[in-house]
Amino acid sequence: GEQLESTTVCKDDACDLGKWIYGDAVSLKGGTTYEALRAEHANFHRCASDVVKEVENGRREAAEARLEGEQFETASNRTVSAILQIEREVESDARAAAAI
Repeated sequence: GEQLESTTVCKDDACDLGKWIYGDAVSLKGGTTYEALRAEHANFHRCASDVVKEVENGRREAAEARLEGEQFETASNRTVSAILQIEREVESDARAAAAI
């Protein structure tokens, strides 16, 4: 029931994950894991925005097709994978720091 706008959905720094990526996680910037997460998350927002644009243009069936399509699913899965990878990296770094 929430009203979404494509101009808002496309912003990868506005959601909780994006705020973390561009906020607290910026200390990880430059690492391949961070860059992968940032890029995959931004791509997910582009795909989600495309779905919302279809709804805004009155093309509900096209929106559903995009939502159920391979591009959206791939973007979602890659973002989740990147989240899990950076989580493992952060936990590993924390264990290493605790061992010192």
